[in-house]
Amino acid sequence: MRIFIASFLLASLMMAGILYGLFAVLGQDLPSPERRADIEPSVATRILDRNGELVAELFVEDRVPLRISQVPRSFTSAMIAIEDRRFYQHWGIDVVGVLRAAKADLLRGTTTQGASTITQQLARNLFLHHRRTWKRKVREAILALRIERAFGKDEIFEHYMNQIYFGEGAYGVEAAARRFFGISAPELTLEQSAVLAGLPGNPAAFSPRRHPENCLRRRNHVLRAMWKTGAIDEDTYLLAREAPLVLKDATPVGRQGAYFTEMVRQQLSRRHGASEIYHSGLSVETTLDLGLQALAEEILEDHLQSLEKRNNYPYLRGNVDSMLTTPGLPSAEALPAPLRLQAALLAIDPASGAVRAMVGGRDFAESRYNRATQAPRQPASAFKPFIYTEAIRQGYRTCDILLDTPVEFENPGAPEGEESTWSPQNFKHTYHGPVTLRYALMKSINVPTARLLHAITPTSVVQLAYQMGVTRRLPRVLSLATGSGEMTLLEMTGAYAVLANHGIRVAPYLIDRVFDRNGQPLEVHNIASEQVLDERTAYIVVDMMRSVMRTGTGQTARTRWGFRTPSAGKTGTNDDYADAWFVGFTPDLVVGVWVGFDFRIPIGDKHTGTGAMAALPIWARFMKAAVERYGSREFEMPEGLVTVKTCLDSGFLPTASCPNVIDDVFLPGTEPRERCRLHRGGAEPGDDFRDLDHQLLQREDWLTPTAHD
Repeated sequence: MRIFIASFLLASLMMAGILYGLFAVLGQDLPSPERRADIEPSVATRILDRNGELVAELFVEDRVPLRISQVPRSFTSAMIAIEDRRFYQHWGIDVVGVLRAAKADLLRGTTTQGASTITQQLARNLFLHHRRTWKRKVREAILALRIERAFGKDEIFEHYMNQIYFGEGAYGVEAAARRFFGISAPELTLEQSAVLAGLPGNPAAFSPRRHPENCLRRRNHVLRAMWKTGAIDEDTYLLAREAPLVLKDATPVGRQGAYFTEMVRQQLSRRHGASEIYHSGLSVETTLDLGLQALAEEILEDHLQSLEKRNNYPYLRGNVDSMLTTPGLPSAEALPAPLRLQAALLAIDPASGAVRAMVGGRDFAESRYNRATQAPRQPASAFKPFIYTEAIRQGYRTCDILLDTPVEFENPGAPEGEESTWSPQNFKHTYHGPVTLRYALMKSINVPTARLLHAITPTSVVQLAYQMGVTRRLPRVLSLATGSGEMTLLEMTGAYAVLANHGIRVAPYLIDRVFDRNGQPLEVHNIASEQVLDERTAYIVVDMMRSVMRTGTGQTARTRWGFRTPSAGKTGTNDDYADAWFVGFTPDLVVGVWVGFDFRIPIGDKHTGTGAMAALPIWARFMKAAVERYGSREFEMPEGLVTVKTCLDSGFLPTASCPNVIDDVFLPGTEPRERCRLHRGGAEPGDDFRDLDHQLLQREDWLTPTAHD
């Protein structure tokens, strides 16, 4: 007997030594997960709009971690009942479960029975592969013991429920609840909890969408396990197992604001690195307004479809023969077919620079080329406000006279192939004679604008454009009067924001704040502003641009589209109708719209291809909806200006016979003193101006503008 006992003890010691040595050898290169950070899983970065609504998620594994206190008891009970009934009793390895599995495997002659605890599964998912080998099982057990020693049971279960794979790309219970039921995990019912608890065992075989019958059987098996373990009573079990399997797709995320999201992703990657944004669970609060973004995308697409239907472009049908005969298109090999009409929209808060909506094209999946930020195009007459702003800054007044008659300018240093002289042409090839600055901008007349640019010099206007936020190199030539330079929609809209913001430039931005997974701030945007225009100059130009909306080229926003809110803006149309622009603003929102093809080809004619017909309808419908959501207010006139009634046609103080009397804005002491001589005899607009030319052009106050900036 003594020999037997001694032999048994010796054998036990030898076995313990062998196990110790085995654990020591196989465990020497394993991690020691002693801190919470050591076992935290890869977590998606969440991009939120200004109201906290989810815009998109950036991830390798779709996962949103939750605390155990945030999930219903039914889910934790279901997982424990089906995966590890003695989870709260064992210390990482369930000896009873191991013996039971070994017995079953011996009887069947297989190794299909598993005995992994929740802790072992967590260890495997975090640090090991999933191949069934005895070496992996030993290493898994070692890690489980280390995890149990470092963390409490609730902490371990919390990591497990956030780490485990549920199928269809969903990692963790929150992603799974959204993916299969379209809800957040705290809203899970008993039946839904049982469905999810049954998936980790074999996500493919028990898939609710692919194999609903298998899923129902598995769910009911989980419910029975819950009843047997006392988590639910028999009546609840019997009732729950009869419930149908009801799935609901999650609300689509990332479909709206895709161009905005991509810009945010690029900025985050530059600042924090790709690994950080795809694995570390950042929370990114952006400037986007999802409500406005949805409106922008819907309105833009609707209007482009109507233009395509009206113009019946051959490119839409992939008619290569027609495309090859169209000037401005590349070779046949480079042609996309079909070639769709494109557009871009940008909405900016002028006071902060916050980008509220961004549409870079019709379909991000089709083309990632962001036409709002990456596409330099000729702004045409949408550039004119820069010229008139510089003129006001140099001392010109809105009532000063410009001559709208044919003119020819020398074009010194013209590149080879260009004419040595340049003669600007008006849009309809008609001339108005003497016109005021306000009228020339309001009606977007090219010739008087070119004369004005010649007087104030292109260099001064280009320098002003740079001060207002334009970064692209602009040619210092007189053809800037017709928008011959190239700018992006972002540059145009950001520069117009200076006028809306009392002459203060604030750089447009997309990201307000970034937090790490623990809620600690990583970056906070600080608004930097610079006064680049006297606020009186800015207001005078805004007032001129309001005339564009009242009776000028932008008036259809009011007369056709019903947008009557106080606003200012400017159309832009290329001579060949290849680019259509409208950029305008209220005191609280600046919106720019561009419409065109990706290649420089006409989008229509004078009936469909102008800024007023192609771009302004998108702007007006979007602005109308935005104002309905957020309200409106009047532009505030700064101190140091006076309002005086003038005759729009002559620029003088009005008489009783003047048909177009307006409220004009001046610096004190610069307002006109003489009465209108054009209408004192009862003349009407359109009458012959020739007798008046000499009188108007000899006005001393026009020849020597008053500097006031």
